[in-house]
Amino acid sequence: MVKRIYISILCILLTVNSNNVQAAKEEANLQPENDLGYFFGYSFGNMLKDGGSGDVDLDRLMQGLKDSLAERPTNVDADQRKQIYAEVRARQEAAQVARKVAQAVEENAALESGRSNLAIAIEFLQANGQREGVKVTGSGLQYEVLTERDGANAELSNRVVVNYLGSFVDGEVFDQSGDQPAEFGLQQVIAGWTEALQLMSVGDKYKLYLHPDLAYGAGSVGRIPPNSLLIFEIEILEIK
Repeated sequence: MVKRIYISILCILLTVNSNNVQAAKEEANLQPENDLGYFFGYSFGNMLKDGGSGDVDLDRLMQGLKDSLAERPTNVDADQRKQIYAEVRARQEAAQVARKVAQAVEENAALESGRSNLAIAIEFLQANGQREGVKVTGSGLQYEVLTERDGANAELSNRVVVNYLGSFVDGEVFDQSGDQPAEFGLQQVIAGWTEALQLMSVGDKYKLYLHPDLAYGAGSVGRIPPNSLLIFEIEILEIK
């Protein structure tokens, strides 16, 4: 039983997040010969926290490790081991419940945020669609033509090279091509982009106002909250 527990712990230790371990190593400025020991110690600490046992007695922990590595017999008897196993299971179950509660709270907050953002998007688009110069397609896509050139429109099978800037209703920029233009296929992007790009030719610059259904919908993607209305300025540099 004890041997199986040690093997399980070893497997868990070997699958922890290496980024966290690497960051902690760099902070501690460790020497190569100490890396292995620190890796196991740091990883085991994460496992203890995840199992609700972050308050474990470190002196007893170290003694247990030393006894195990030296192949000395455990100094807790069978009855004590049963009590310890029961306590470990109870702490793990409590930690699992706490994580589920936290997840439910987070999901509820995201749901409320999504409802609020959707209401803001609808209100904004209703007013924006009435502005002079704003065109509205059958899908609900709203766009303004900032620059228009003569030429063939991009097609669904094309790839395009573009400069772009994406922002929220409040003007905060969440993404942009910057100094390096972006290249992608028209079928690789969100629905609002796919539709708008087929209206554009090389040299055209449009400003898009995308209902969440034409963007990322109710999902949260990176810095983009659920049901966000997104505004993009797009300029086509090349059609391939």
